[in-house]
Amino acid sequence: MTDPRRTSPPDSNETSHPETMADATVVWKELMYEAGRRSRAEVELFLTTFLSACQAQGWSDLEALRRLVALEDPDLYRAIVTGRLPESFPEALQVVWSDFVRRWPTRRAVSVSRTGPLRAGEWVLLMDAKGRRYLTRLEPGQNFTFHLGSVPMDTLIGQTEGTAVRSSKGHTLLVFRPTLRDYLLQMPRHAQVVYPKDSAIMAMWGDLYPGARVLEAGLGSGALAMVILRAIGPTGRLVSYEIRADFIRRAVRNIERWLGYVPENHEIHHEDIARAQVEPGSFDRVFLDLPTPTDGLAVATGALRPGGILVSISPTVPQVQETVEWLRASNLYGSIEVLEVLVRPWNVRGPSVRPAHFMVAHTVFIVVARRLRPGQTFVDDVYI
Repeated sequence: MTDPRRTSPPDSNETSHPETMADATVVWKELMYEAGRRSRAEVELFLTTFLSACQAQGWSDLEALRRLVALEDPDLYRAIVTGRLPESFPEALQVVWSDFVRRWPTRRAVSVSRTGPLRAGEWVLLMDAKGRRYLTRLEPGQNFTFHLGSVPMDTLIGQTEGTAVRSSKGHTLLVFRPTLRDYLLQMPRHAQVVYPKDSAIMAMWGDLYPGARVLEAGLGSGALAMVILRAIGPTGRLVSYEIRADFIRRAVRNIERWLGYVPENHEIHHEDIARAQVEPGSFDRVFLDLPTPTDGLAVATGALRPGGILVSISPTVPQVQETVEWLRASNLYGSIEVLEVLVRPWNVRGPSVRPAHFMVAHTVFIVVARRLRPGQTFVDDVYI
């Protein structure tokens, strides 16, 4: 059987068709594009890394790779777990796939590293001289291309964070590992994400701590869930409710791409929180991100233990007003606060010190309240 991994120059038939190389480049781009659209982030990471390795080796049986990329996520995941492709695939590809799967746990552990030299498969943040940020994943043999030129990723792999590199057009870029803030602002999304400036206040005012039991209603694209998961740690528990299946798929993928795995302490329900059956007093904290917060307040209140904290966000004044009125009327909450977070950056250049021309002003209102012991009637509003 002919080995499709080319180790010799193209034959004379190929050299007589100058478009062959260009066509192959187009096919590789199509394959990488389709691989990057997987709904499961673990499958996406494995498949894109595998294709990059095949391209670097000069793999020429592109039709077999087309069939591979066309497999559904469950079939691909099964092939990753078992280390074996369906029998219809060429034996040569079977061998390479099995070998790649065998070495994959090491690659996967490297891909979520937060320290040490930059490694293939992990996410990096490139910053230009104007502070613009570009999030990309390091793939051997690939280039990062943007409007100021391109940078071979092979030159980034093995470097230390904070290294300066030059693009093909002579522009300087700094390379770092992305922070969670960087990732949240640039990750794919269906719904508007909770901005870092708001989630930071929500985490502090909501008093998240390692081991906390947290109920979340409105998973969206997963931004707030990632903040909560980081704060509660592996000993905590997050239960999220979301009524839209497409939001759940996107959120799961975003969380998995950031962490490198599916967190076992995150439970997701495809269900309306208003109809959910939740054990009374079983949660320490509740976070609501709903179009109509009052729809979820009854279940949230029942789920929250005395002394627990409720945090709800809404973009409009009528929503906030309805939420606060519901909390007051229930006689089950004290220390009700309503916050708005405005962040204004400043430019400092020698003697020129002034506010930036752009600021992230209003995004949402944040309502915070503490659950009272049943039978209490004291309600206290706190204004800052």
